[in-house]
Amino acid sequence: MSNQMRRIGWKNVVAFSGYTDTFKQHRTNIAKVAGSTKSLTVFNRVQEEESVHFLLNVLESPEALFDHIKKEAGAVILKITYGYNAEPHGKDHLIDMAGRTMHEFSEATVPGKWPVDIMPFRGLPTSMSCEED
Repeated sequence: MSNQMRRIGWKNVVAFSGYTDTFKQHRTNIAKVAGSTKSLTVFNRVQEEESVHFLLNVLESPEALFDHIKKEAGAVILKITYGYNAEPHGKDHLIDMAGRTMHEFSEATVPGKWPVDIMPFRGLPTSMSCEED
């Protein structure tokens, strides 16, 4: 899968990298931040704040429950990872963009979806190749 990830610009995503020294360093850093129940308690306040926004949004529009769930999950992740404060009510541009990105990623990585998956083109001129030097 790493070749496909490189081609769609996801070569540096930890989940798709090989078992390299860089991967080991990322894994060590993640374990320092999220490796125990005690270390995760620093994020309780973020989760509580977003839970309040979630509940208020559900009260306001219960028919959009799944949208509210996605928004809360995205808001918590973005706050913990980047310090980004999502829009508490209504749509948030960055969360919507992340959702579109994940949808496009899942579409791009369906095995056999693209002709090149079943008929790899060999010997293309360099000008037509998507290979990086």
